[in-house]
Amino acid sequence: MAISQDDSRVIFKSKNTRDEFFVFANPDLVHQWRKDKTIPLVDVVQSFEVYETYNGGNEGIAGRPSKQKLENSFGTSDNGKVIQQIIQEGIIHDAHKGHERPTLKDHKAVMNESRGRGAFTS
Repeated sequence: MAISQDDSRVIFKSKNTRDEFFVFANPDLVHQWRKDKTIPLVDVVQSFEVYETYNGGNEGIAGRPSKQKLENSFGTSDNGKVIQQIIQEGIIHDAHKGHERPTLKDHKAVMNESRGRGAFTS
């Protein structure tokens, strides 16, 4: 599955369990859909698939949760209803926000953040 640069994860943390679920969606359309439910959900999300990370964090292997997990967390295993709740109540996590991608013209924009404070490359 290829993720568009415009798509972000919408993350929902269950109140009943410790599980985290997410969908891939366009963040601008998520904001619009929350105000105007006449926008088709199929335009907001990339696919009608719900994902979870097995370690419960932002990293790791993502997979599809079982129907029982969805029932425990959302009270239903219907993907459409689960996705609506995730989009309505979830937090938008934009992996690219605040990270500008350098262009070839702007070669000075490349920075090695892993070298620590005050480190530079010559």
